[in-house]
Amino acid sequence: MMMMKVLKSLSLLALVTSCAGFSTAPVWTRLTHSMNIAAEKIPLATSKTSFSTQTNRATTTTVYASNLDTEEETEGGFLSGVSINPPYLAAYVIFLGFAFFKSMTEEAGASNDILQQFLADPLNPGCNELFVTIFNLLGLYFVPIACLLMPGAKNQKYPATPFLLGSMFGGYGLIGPYAFTRTPDAAVKTKADLGWVTANILENKIFNWFIAVAFTSAYITSGGVNALISDASGTIDGYGQLFSDTAIASASSVDFLILTLSAASWIPEDLARRNYKGGVAPALIAASTALLPGVGVALYCALRPSLDEE
Repeated sequence: MMMMKVLKSLSLLALVTSCAGFSTAPVWTRLTHSMNIAAEKIPLATSKTSFSTQTNRATTTTVYASNLDTEEETEGGFLSGVSINPPYLAAYVIFLGFAFFKSMTEEAGASNDILQQFLADPLNPGCNELFVTIFNLLGLYFVPIACLLMPGAKNQKYPATPFLLGSMFGGYGLIGPYAFTRTPDAAVKTKADLGWVTANILENKIFNWFIAVAFTSAYITSGGVNALISDASGTIDGYGQLFSDTAIASASSVDFLILTLSAASWIPEDLARRNYKGGVAPALIAASTALLPGVGVALYCALRPSLDEE
């Protein structure tokens, strides 16, 4: 734009000089003076433009960074907002550490031999009946635990279903991460607040009684009850020896113990969701379920107060 003004001034000067016969000196002097002033203004204008551009870029960068921060705070990462429950985390670390230690110190192939016996005949693998009972009950424990946790699973950081299904095969080794990252939810619930499976299956009393019968049956069909009645001392001694010699027996037993205590610890929370006002303290109800592992928590689920429909 400035160059066009200069060209127009020169053209005008040439036109005036040729037509009017004026001396070019005064005009050239004035034109030169005007050009010098324009030249001084050009860098200033450029500087202002550059400063304005840099300011706009800085502002844009600041806004963009602010937007990124807001987005990160809104969406969060996989571990953001996770609260840790120390007792369940401690149980998880102890369980994994104990299982690793036993697997490294047992005689080579000892656990694999027992596992092969279970695969050949799950109900009568030919080893200690008390351990057989514990091992078979481990595969059922995920059901009553689901009955306890699913009514409060809606607003948790992680979905409960994958962990619960995994615990059917991996016990506390797979349900543990969910247990130590979940947030207790004791708010009163109704069936309308739950998903279809939880409201219609896990809260169904017929289903709950079926699970209680299945746990009771496992004690009988696995031979644990008969073995204790016929030879309690020999059965317990044989179980102790198996616990000492094999990782599969010791790790499964510790797993069974942790699941039993964990299930009992979730009962007061479950009772609070049902607005329980009974005369027996929730802690006492919870403790009583541990007297007969597995069966106790299954019976609790069958006898607990039902949730209101709405």
